[in-house]
Amino acid sequence: MRSLAIISHTVHCREKSGKIIGWEPTIREINHLTTIFDKIYHIAPLHKRGPLNAMANYKGSEITFVPLIPSGGNHLKDKLSVLRVMPNNCRQILKVIRAVDWIHFRAPCNLGIYILPLLSIIRHKNIWIKYAGNWGKNNIPISYFLQRWWLKKNIQRSAVTINGSWNNQAKHLLTFNNPCISDEELQFAQEEGKRKCFSDKINLCFVGRTDQNKGVERLISALKIMSSKSKLEHWINEINIIGGSNSDKELENRNSPQYLEINILGWLNREKLNQIYSKSHFLILPTQSEGFPKVIPEAAAFGCIPVVTNVDPINQYIIHNNNGLLLKSSNTEDIMNCLFEIQNKCLDYKQISLSAMGLAHQFTFSHYISKLESEILND
Repeated sequence: MRSLAIISHTVHCREKSGKIIGWEPTIREINHLTTIFDKIYHIAPLHKRGPLNAMANYKGSEITFVPLIPSGGNHLKDKLSVLRVMPNNCRQILKVIRAVDWIHFRAPCNLGIYILPLLSIIRHKNIWIKYAGNWGKNNIPISYFLQRWWLKKNIQRSAVTINGSWNNQAKHLLTFNNPCISDEELQFAQEEGKRKCFSDKINLCFVGRTDQNKGVERLISALKIMSSKSKLEHWINEINIIGGSNSDKELENRNSPQYLEINILGWLNREKLNQIYSKSHFLILPTQSEGFPKVIPEAAAFGCIPVVTNVDPINQYIIHNNNGLLLKSSNTEDIMNCLFEIQNKCLDYKQISLSAMGLAHQFTFSHYISKLESEILND
């Protein structure tokens, strides 16, 4: 019997029926871990409400959810709440981790301020930590900086999985791809992608948080400027924006480019998101900084060409004009220049689409689990 305790900041809430549901991308990953763990405890915050459209159920009785009190936020009072709930949350965590074989913590998050010291004190022999942020970025919040420093120094004495490969990478830092697609989904996606045609009107999509860092407003600004110079409806069929943030109302109030409707759909579950990927030709993600967003290989699996900013570690996976398009920067002008090239069909986009589909094989759950067993669990 192999048991696992996962500690994360994954949002959970309760349906009207009383059933606990959680943020779907993380829940999907945990569901697949039941193939190598007999018992899994997921210790995470239980909120009063959440983005219900993008949440999912746990599959199977092997997984038990252990609720934590939520904390953190944008205001000083919210940030101090991390300290207020820390004693209760630590008690909940200690109850579980003393009884399991493995501990997995998902950083960076506000929990990391006390979870990392806790894991260092208990000296549990089997720990692995995932750092989901950009490992090489300099300008990050102080709490993220401290967590990354802690993990670099390996004070907690564990393997740490990170996005991408970096200069002078220590032995305990392991490059792992974020899993996001099952083998069955991949097969379906590849069939859809092979049928995709780039000679007619195209569909664009954006998937992610609709905040300044992700660049959705710069995308809309670029389209508005372009609409004043040429008729977008001659070559664009539709634009779908999937995601959300605290500024959703502001985004909805922005005017669409002339004669072209932008569909702001909010968060979607995976089934509906796959429908968007199936009909989209390009994923536009002019982000300023990332780890490696799961939406890139998700979209690529369907032959949806990633148009992403030339930043690490994204540019370690996306090769310009080969399996995607790299923006020189995330500013409005560079987005616009790239869209003009797409409009003028400057490249063989069908071939780029087919190459993009090959990227997704590295991001299957089966590939992740195989790597996890060989490089961490069986060390």
